[in-house]
Amino acid sequence: MKKYFIYSLALLSAVTYSSCTDKDDVSDEVNREFMTMFRMDDNTGKGSDDPYRCQIVNMNDAHLYWYGVDGCAGYEIKMALQPTVSSGLASDWENPANILVDSIVGSEQLDMFIKDLNYSTDYRFAIRTLSTKGEAYNSKWYGYGSGRQWAEYCGLTTENRYPVPLVIEQSEITKTSFRVLINRSYADSGDSGDNNFTEHFEVDGNGNYVMQLLTVAASATNPDAKVPEQFKKYKLTDEDFARGYIDITGLDENSVYIVNVQNTNIPVYVDAIYNSLAPRTDGEVGEPILIEHKALAKDTLSDGTTLVDISSYNACPLDQTIIDYTKNNTLAEGTIFELEGGKTYYFKNNPSLCKGMTLRTRPSDVAKGLRAKVCLGGLWTEGTSVKSCNFMFGRQPVSGENSDVPIYIKSLIFQDIDFDCPQAACFNGAANGTGNYFINMYSNGMPVTLQAFEVHDCTFQNMIRGFIRVQGTKRKLFEKVLIDGCEFYNNGYYDNNGSGYAWVAGDGAQPKSNIFQNMIFRNNTFYDSPRTAMFTDNGKNLSWPATVKYNITLENNTFVNFSTRSSGRFLFNLRYMPAGSSITVKKNLFIQTKQDADTRNLNLNGMDIRQINGDPAVMTFDIADNWSTNTNLTAGQIFSAGAFSATKNSAGKFLDMWPNGKDELDIHVSDISPTELMVSPNPPHMEQGDASLRHHVDNLNGVYFKNTDKVKSSEIYLRGIGASKWRENLK
Repeated sequence: MKKYFIYSLALLSAVTYSSCTDKDDVSDEVNREFMTMFRMDDNTGKGSDDPYRCQIVNMNDAHLYWYGVDGCAGYEIKMALQPTVSSGLASDWENPANILVDSIVGSEQLDMFIKDLNYSTDYRFAIRTLSTKGEAYNSKWYGYGSGRQWAEYCGLTTENRYPVPLVIEQSEITKTSFRVLINRSYADSGDSGDNNFTEHFEVDGNGNYVMQLLTVAASATNPDAKVPEQFKKYKLTDEDFARGYIDITGLDENSVYIVNVQNTNIPVYVDAIYNSLAPRTDGEVGEPILIEHKALAKDTLSDGTTLVDISSYNACPLDQTIIDYTKNNTLAEGTIFELEGGKTYYFKNNPSLCKGMTLRTRPSDVAKGLRAKVCLGGLWTEGTSVKSCNFMFGRQPVSGENSDVPIYIKSLIFQDIDFDCPQAACFNGAANGTGNYFINMYSNGMPVTLQAFEVHDCTFQNMIRGFIRVQGTKRKLFEKVLIDGCEFYNNGYYDNNGSGYAWVAGDGAQPKSNIFQNMIFRNNTFYDSPRTAMFTDNGKNLSWPATVKYNITLENNTFVNFSTRSSGRFLFNLRYMPAGSSITVKKNLFIQTKQDADTRNLNLNGMDIRQINGDPAVMTFDIADNWSTNTNLTAGQIFSAGAFSATKNSAGKFLDMWPNGKDELDIHVSDISPTELMVSPNPPHMEQGDASLRHHVDNLNGVYFKNTDKVKSSEIYLRGIGASKWRENLK
């Protein structure tokens, strides 16, 4: 078992004093105390060789060291969760609700040990020197700031918790109740040399994990949700264990609750609990809610005070709508929000999506040809950077919350919206582009299980670095991802290689994660928007459990100049596939095209798949009826490298796994050129120099098929290849 030291977070938290702020009026700045600093790798010059650097020890204990100041009265130290103070604003550091520790120590003490913190959690620390002359002469704070000020920043991340047996699960959720299933059996927990559960969890003489207490609390998502007294600290009985479940009743509708079971023999709470649950009670989804367009002429910068003129965009803010919806238990998960067609809306900060919802243009407006535009930032710059944002899967933990609590989200749906980040910039020949995405995830985000993520009939511009990205060590399970009927242009060129992140970027950090369980990209158009890959899991060689299988479908999409900038940008960059997976690639249209004077390379890479992990090591490549035009070919094929038929690191390597035969691994070539097939497919900008990478495409009207006999007799048209919009509306 883990050893426990004599100092505790509770003891440190109890020794608190009132503090003043850096706004105190000190007319003689010279008489302020010198500002101390935490000893960090960046300011000692010794890096990890310094034994007195601030660091995490024993997995989840923080040991802080700082420089002494002669003649001072002492030091004040604060600790907060990174998300609560990541803005760097003094107001956040001075909000008592954000502060986990606020302690005074004497002038002779130059270190502090804070033990038993939450696992895999980002913490921030601040310190100031106290003056013998009084509060007005205390030093300024070291540690405030957004984290970009590396010389005045102290952030530490605790290690991941050791493996935890799954002893509770949720089921039978209603509006006011849910059932907690309990399985204490050690034999059923799947212990192994990799897990070694018995090192940290007590097993009794009957072969059961020891637990005495079940707790139910309102989630930070809805802190005011009702919890009956009997379930706040419920003592488990033999009858409960024999029955195998407990029904938690008397709850509020549309509310998230945190459930834990605990072995009270273990004195430290973060080690005493088993796996956590976060069920959401049901509710009735009401009529769609229209978000009326009310434009702002000015908004504030990130400092919360400086105003910026955004009147030219005539845009209505959406941030508060999502924040209020997440907390509002009168609105059921799955609520539909509608936007006015022909109007512009915007988000200022990253909206966290931890409650299922639909965001769409009002259908009656869509019928009139009017669509709402949603800007993910991009309305102004702060310093030299564009103020951009992106949707976020799940959320970060808040003060006092276990970061391992899983978040369960029903469907997230976007429909009939034009997404943009107007001022986002791509690589300009010297500096990388704006680092924005459509949807991302915090590196310290909580575990997420997502029922469905769907995007229908939307357009995307100026998402420079990536489209869908997850990150962090927590488990991510996406049961379904469907991207259907969307158009992507003026994206990418994050760096000189045209990389950044993939269209779908998994992190490969957790073998139980799976965002590719049922991923479908259908009927979309990707125009000249280079990224690292179409699909990647970060190239990690993992031992997946038998339950993890990738099932990816790429069907009826049109690709015009997919990631041509450099080689090694594959459609499928999935080097180590879980056994039992499938990849379906059918009826896609691949086109490489440019103006005669355009000097750009036209790279197109298919697959990098090297190994199948699992027993039996088999999977399915359902590849058929994919076509290209007849120009810019390499050895008669549209792929310049990594063709599906290649016998090394691609589908062609894996014998007897092609239900349609090896010939269908080839991309068929139709006897028609891009300019014969389409109205005006060539990019209007030419890559004659890096500075000319800026996008200049107003729409994709040039991708419509021509109304000619040659087009209508081509295999591409007759067989229904590519996105339907361009061939069903001949020009």
